[in-house]
Amino acid sequence: MLCCGETPGDYDEKAAKKTKEIEEELKKARKQAESKVKLLLLGTGDSGKSTFVKQMKVLHKDGFSNSEIAKFQGVLQENCLSSMQRILQCDEVHVPKNLKKDKEAVLEAEELGNCVQNIIALWESDVIKEAFEKRSEYRIQIPSTADYFFKHTQRFADENFQPTAEDMFRAKLKTTGISEVVFELNGIEFTLVDVGGQRSERRKWLHCFDDVTSVIFLAALDEYDMFLEEDNSTNRLEESLRLFGEVTASNFFQPTSWILFLNKFDLFEQKIKKTPLNQFFTDVSEEDAKSVEGSCSYIQNRYKQTFKGTRLYPYTTCAIDTQNCKRVFTAVRDTVITGALNDAGF
Repeated sequence: MLCCGETPGDYDEKAAKKTKEIEEELKKARKQAESKVKLLLLGTGDSGKSTFVKQMKVLHKDGFSNSEIAKFQGVLQENCLSSMQRILQCDEVHVPKNLKKDKEAVLEAEELGNCVQNIIALWESDVIKEAFEKRSEYRIQIPSTADYFFKHTQRFADENFQPTAEDMFRAKLKTTGISEVVFELNGIEFTLVDVGGQRSERRKWLHCFDDVTSVIFLAALDEYDMFLEEDNSTNRLEESLRLFGEVTASNFFQPTSWILFLNKFDLFEQKIKKTPLNQFFTDVSEEDAKSVEGSCSYIQNRYKQTFKGTRLYPYTTCAIDTQNCKRVFTAVRDTVITGALNDAGF
């Protein structure tokens, strides 16, 4: 519509200018959509969220700072000592007489340096190795990487001990609060937001929802026979599935896509051969229960059935394997960016 005193030429010029401005805004919006991605990591405690963040630091930043390395030195020493103490405190574990003094020394120790040889002697015992293998059955709440700690007890206790990346990937440090890692990859700024997975930490998740491009939900495949550290009675897989259903149905979450990491495949592969899935989930067929692939597919389908969102992209992962994380994150990056652009109308 022409205004008073305006010629058709003036109108065409204004329209062309407005069109150009819109195109510039669209270009700007596209560039912004392509250049910034915020990923929120969710999942129950001990699902591998923090380990994945550590991998991204190694792959896409400068690795660990000197202060982080110093912190993990103490964390690994504590992990080693407390893991052996929890095994020894279990009523189902009966050490032989010749190891009674070693048991007492470890239970009385306040730091790893006070009982190095005692832990080494205990770990050589078949009784302790069996207790580690049966930790789920005995409900001993220790990290699945505790055997790694015991094998490296001597090195961890050395006064000049400098943790390697492999050590730090396996270190168990409960995440409290909210932490972010920002890095750039191929001109795109990624922000990974890691939050605690324990029940007491989940109320803080509400503060992380703004401007989230995608949510990565981590679920540990090997937890099908394990119980929550918080109450030692709730099956971890059931808790993870319940939580997944809740968060994907929540109105607070409106990401462009959901990424599911079925994590700890290496541990799952070892465990399923000794402890079939149908011992805990009776709707698993005998054939699937004997197969790593069949059992993994069953768990993946349980998550798909529970999913309440719009787009779900599942991946099988091993968070302590750097190359696996690199390959998976490359696929995730492409999926997330494509989804964000599609939602933006490009």
